Amino acid sequence: MEASYRKVATAIPTPISQKITLYPAEDRFFGPRPAVLVLPGGGFRELPPHEGEGYARWLSGLGIHAFVLSYRLLPDRFPAPLEDARAGLDHIRNGDHGLNVGRIGVVGSSAGGQLAGLLMTGRVLSIEEGVADPPRPDFAILAYALADLDLLPPPVVEKLLGDLLPIKDELSPAKHVDASVCPTFVWATAQDPPGLPNALEWTRALAAAAVPVELHVYPGGSHGIGLADGVEYGGEPHKFIAREPHTASWTTACAAWLRREGVLVD
Repeated sequence: MEASYRKVATAIPTPISQKITLYPAEDRFFGPRPAVLVLPGGGFRELPPHEGEGYARWLSGLGIHAFVLSYRLLPDRFPAPLEDARAGLDHIRNGDHGLNVGRIGVVGSSAGGQLAGLLMTGRVLSIEEGVADPPRPDFAILAYALADLDLLPPPVVEKLLGDLLPIKDELSPAKHVDASVCPTFVWATAQDPPGLPNALEWTRALAAAAVPVELHVYPGGSHGIGLADGVEYGGEPHKFIAREPHTASWTTACAAWLRREGVLVD
């Protein structure tokens, strides 16, 4: 029988144009529950539902409150999406959502993983003013997440950043990893040209800083595969949605990691 999920749109009380869709932990879970800010990918041009609602439903079934963030996309450039991500994290920690929240994490896919990484490292950009002590997550899940812009083709980076190209290194979160970064679960597939080298770079940087990290590389599946269960969300087919049963086992490995880290206590 398919589980029943509650979905509530919650406006964040800031002047930034953004929206959170809340998927509380399933009703069978009681007491304080972990919470996760969900940051879909999409190259800052779209927010694929299978990396938003799809992840949220999986997390809800684990007993985790999921907050899917619709952050600003192009033509809005940095720091706009990072401002939204910080506001989303603050909303979970301090907001009027009425949930009993324990540890707070972040899951980011592809470009959303770049945002997750900037949150993890607490990076404040040189183009920002008045930002001090930004919020940071307690744990992170990175799905084929962007680690270093130098690992992408230069024309792609130039199109993405525009006149922000001089701060490319600031926007490469793996360059700013230190021992203060939270424990992290990283995965990608061997058939994902941007995802695999970035996952390896995330793992290298985290391990070098003595940050607890777990890496999984699966043989099948392209970039943007999400849960790899072939399920569509939002009523629109997406070119990256595919069913790869072995790759789909990343969610089982991730749940085991969450228990090992003490995030999930059944």
